[in-house]
Amino acid sequence: MQGTFQTLRSPMAVTLAGLFMAVAVHASEIKDSRAIVKPVNGDQFEIGGYTFGKAELFGYISDLKETEKITGIVLKNGKRDDNTASDEQRHSIVSIGKTLQLETFIQDGKELTPLVDE
Repeated sequence: MQGTFQTLRSPMAVTLAGLFMAVAVHASEIKDSRAIVKPVNGDQFEIGGYTFGKAELFGYISDLKETEKITGIVLKNGKRDDNTASDEQRHSIVSIGKTLQLETFIQDGKELTPLVDE
């Protein structure tokens, strides 16, 4: 009996730690029912401390829509040149938003502007 408890204790602790981390990540990446996504070098994105390509981001945003009931995506555009979204990154966010029927915005400073393909 004690051996069974020892066997289950370690996976249970890992599962609980993962659940706690997932809750903490979700809290920091969602504001006003919108996922906050940052552009990073290349055609990648960062959300909740994780870096994703377009396909992975699509899956993650889809999961957030189902689990967290998000209604939109905000592409956070930084003031520095290395943190500015490329045209391809903007297009990717618009494409993901259209497919998942989510609003898309770009944030410069404190201002939100609707993000659409041009």
